[in-house]
Amino acid sequence: MSDLISQVDSHLSHDSPDVCVLSIVPILSCTLADSTETTSETTDSIPKTMRNKFYVNIKTYESKWSGQCILCNKIQYDSKGVTSNFNRHVKTQHKQEYREWFAQLNQSINKDQKKISDVFIKDNETRTSPFSKSYYNNNHPRHTQLSKSIVENLIIDLGLPLSIVERPAFIKFMNTIDPKFTMTCDLT
Repeated sequence: MSDLISQVDSHLSHDSPDVCVLSIVPILSCTLADSTETTSETTDSIPKTMRNKFYVNIKTYESKWSGQCILCNKIQYDSKGVTSNFNRHVKTQHKQEYREWFAQLNQSINKDQKKISDVFIKDNETRTSPFSKSYYNNNHPRHTQLSKSIVENLIIDLGLPLSIVERPAFIKFMNTIDPKFTMTCDLT
């Protein structure tokens, strides 16, 4: 055990509000061998987003934000609240690190926890539509209404990425909303 000795400013009285009395403080030294903690990350300490895992120095501006990649120090910019550029950079430039983090994240998920899909889907039930052969064309008023609503409410107002329309869960959701509706692509 070692001690830290502090100096006391002796010209001030102890009644003065400016007095800071310092004394000898024992400092415990701890070596890594004494520690009972392991070096592997716990499930609570695994960052849940790529932004939190791979970026530092995150700064916000009027309508944009930036972050510095911890792997290559490159600064990425994106619209405020959107992370698609951050995610794309890691997935394309740091594939191995991304795969390792993603595998670690998936391992941390509690396998015993019931999934929400288990509650709503019965065994042998499929999510296909009985109307799967007929679709709205791109000029149909209902297609226009749904497409406009997706862009205005989900992409713009909620700040969700354009790629959401390609995700299987979103496609299934829209099939439930209106089986005749199909998204053309995320770039139109």
